[in-house]
Amino acid sequence: MPTHITLNQGSLTEGDESVLVNASNTQAQLGSGVSAAIRAACGRGYQARVFEALQHRFGGPMQPGEVLMTDAGEHPRARHVAHVAVMDYRDGFNASSYPTADVIRTGCERLWDEVERLPESGVSVAMVALGAGTGNLGVVEPTRIACETLKAHLALHTNSRLARVTFYGYELHEYLAMASELVRHFPELAASLPDEVRAYLR
Repeated sequence: MPTHITLNQGSLTEGDESVLVNASNTQAQLGSGVSAAIRAACGRGYQARVFEALQHRFGGPMQPGEVLMTDAGEHPRARHVAHVAVMDYRDGFNASSYPTADVIRTGCERLWDEVERLPESGVSVAMVALGAGTGNLGVVEPTRIACETLKAHLALHTNSRLARVTFYGYELHEYLAMASELVRHFPELAASLPDEVRAYLR
């Protein structure tokens, strides 16, 4: 079954995907932006559970580009959260904390691999532009990298557990920029976009 690619505007916590992707950091600290939305949606005490999972899996902070897969706490629909270490806080916050394109690429590659390790099939993923917020990369380059790595992953995994990947742009301008990049890599997506968005992309 082919993997279906979609795009929504709004918060990834409001969708029905089984895996939420968190643009996280090496400490798995749920801070602002996407992380804050996930912390709120997954319920009281969720941060403590993430810290416990981090310690169990890595014995301490992750390396940049690593992925920690956890449960989704009390979220009513999601079952898992994939915390991708984008920001490097191992030595505190400094000039070298910001991600590079290589870190985003490694994180995306490991993300798709982690999804394949989940026990269920027909997995749906709520994807964001990793590093777009605090990481200061904007949405275009992270979206391009996500598309490139996803296409490469699917070429190698003809029986992928990935049934659907939904990209989320929170603000309208982010949504439109992501739409432009996504259609370049997945032209079939254009048919599902609103008429006014297709007109914008011409």
